[in-house]
Amino acid sequence: MRIEILDQAAKILRAESREIKEDLKDILEKLELGLTLGLPHVRPLTSIHSNLFEIRVKDKKGQFRVIYFVKKKDAIYILHAFRKKSQKMPQKEKSLILKRIKEMK
Repeated sequence: MRIEILDQAAKILRAESREIKEDLKDILEKLELGLTLGLPHVRPLTSIHSNLFEIRVKDKKGQFRVIYFVKKKDAIYILHAFRKKSQKMPQKEKSLILKRIKEMK
């Protein structure tokens, strides 16, 4: 399955540590091959939207999340990326993700 990274997410990812980029590259390569990944690397976010997932990686600075949306038989779209600072995903992050999904339809 092909992977598309939205420009806004790509900009955030370029600024991240080598460790985050390497871990993320490994996970994305597996997803591209069509492998189904689960915890601890990937978690579904069905409470926010169907076909929405988060990639969970970390480095010495802490937790980092990459949010992606699977558009059936089309591609995996990397919508957003951010440093996780609390247990729950902040509402502003959820709103931004939902806005980007809406723009794709």
